[in-house]
Amino acid sequence: MAEAIMRRARTRASGDSWMEQSFAERSIAGELMWRCEQKRLEAARTTASRVTVDGEPYKRLSQESTCLYHGLWGAHVVDEPLYRREGVRNGPTIHPLDVVVGVVDGSLLPDLALAAGGLAATLTSREVEATLARLGFLPPSRTTLKNRLDGLYGDMATTARELEGNVRVEEDLDFELGSISCGLDRFAARMREELPEGPKRDAKLAARQQRVYQRTPVDPCECNWRMAWAGNVTLYDTDGEARRTLRYGADADADVDDLVARMADEIIHHIEHRRDVPVVTIQDGAAELETLPRELRERLPEGVPRWQLVDFHHAIAYLDAVIVACNDGDPYDMRRTYRNWLLNEEDGAQRVVRHLRREADKPDLEATVAAALHSALTYFKKRRPLMKYKAAREHGMAIGSGATESTCALHQLRVKHPGSQWEVPGLRGVITARGLQLSGR
Repeated sequence: MAEAIMRRARTRASGDSWMEQSFAERSIAGELMWRCEQKRLEAARTTASRVTVDGEPYKRLSQESTCLYHGLWGAHVVDEPLYRREGVRNGPTIHPLDVVVGVVDGSLLPDLALAAGGLAATLTSREVEATLARLGFLPPSRTTLKNRLDGLYGDMATTARELEGNVRVEEDLDFELGSISCGLDRFAARMREELPEGPKRDAKLAARQQRVYQRTPVDPCECNWRMAWAGNVTLYDTDGEARRTLRYGADADADVDDLVARMADEIIHHIEHRRDVPVVTIQDGAAELETLPRELRERLPEGVPRWQLVDFHHAIAYLDAVIVACNDGDPYDMRRTYRNWLLNEEDGAQRVVRHLRREADKPDLEATVAAALHSALTYFKKRRPLMKYKAAREHGMAIGSGATESTCALHQLRVKHPGSQWEVPGLRGVITARGLQLSGR
C-alpha cells in the first residue's frame, strides 16, 4: 500500500521537494480514508420496517431521505429512510444511522467532533478550521463547525456534573494521595447584552435607520464586563508535590452552587476511603467566595481534617502596600519580617496586627501611609483565624492559591481573544469544555 501511494504521489506532486511529496501522499491517503468512511456509513444504514431505539419503537416512513455527515476527511451523503416514533401522533423522527455511528449534534462524525471540540477549547473557530486544514484534513466550513460545536458544548455544560462522575469511575491515581486543596475566584469576561428600553437604545435605532440593510439587523446591544467563576481542586502526593489539578469554570449568570457542588463531588470521591487526607480551602477573603467552604462544611464526612486559609500572597500584598506607601527604603527589612512572622510563628497574624496598630497610632502619618495601614489592619483583623500558615505547612499543605489564579488565567486565554464578546450560552459552553480539557478529561 505504501509503495502504491508513493508511486501515485510522484505523478500528482507539483515538485520533488519533501513538502510537495508529503502533501501529495497525504491527499491520496485522505481520499482513501474518505472512501473507507463512506463505505462504513453505507454498510451501517438500515432499511428495516421497524427499529427500536432507547427502548422506543420507530416505524420506517415511505419517503426517501438523505443524511449529510461531516468527517475529518470531508463530507458524506448517505441515503437512509426516516423513522417515526410509533404510537405518537406526529411523533419525533430519527435516522437510525445517527445512533449507530454516534453522530454529534446532527452531523459531526465522532472523530471530527473529538478533534475540533478539543481544539475549540483553546482556539477560536477560525483557528480550528485553519489548524485542521493545515494538518491535511478537510473540515467543514467555519460556520458549520461553530454551530455544531456550540451545540456540543451546550450539552456538555448541561451535563457537566454527570460527565465528570462518569469519568472519575475510569480514573486511577498513579501516586499516593497526601492532601487536597481547592479554591474559588472570579475573572472578567466581555459579554454581549441586549440594550434595554431607554435613550441609549433609541439612539442606536435612530442611527441604524440611516443605513440600507440587505438582511434583518441584529437587535441593539452593548458589551459589558461580567465576573465569571473559576475553581480548582488540586491533589498532592505525600511529599507535598502537586500532582494533578482539576479545573472548573462558569459564567457570571450561572448558579455558583452548581459549580462548587461539582468540586465537592471530586473531593468526596478521593476521600471516600481515605478519611485521613486533609482538605484545605485556599482563596481570597472575599465574602462571595464563602460558598465553597460552606459547601465543604455541609458535605465532607465527619473526621476528615479540614482547613480554611486566606491565600498567603493576598495577605502579604496588603503588607507590601504599607511598605511601598512609607517610601523610606524599608530600613528595618519589614518585608522579610512580616513573612517570617506569618510563616514561622503560631500567632504570626496576631503579631502583625499588633505591629500595624502601633504604626497606625503614630502621629502625623501621611494620608497614603494611613490609608495603607488601615486597609492592612482591617484585612488582618477580620481574617486572622484563617492565617494558620505555620501549622498548615507543618502538615505538608499548600498556603497559596496559585492553582486557582492559574485557572483564572487559563480560562482567560480562551475567552479574552482580541475582539471576543460572548453571549451566555456560548460562554457557558466554552468555559465548561475548557475546564474539562484542562483537567485532561
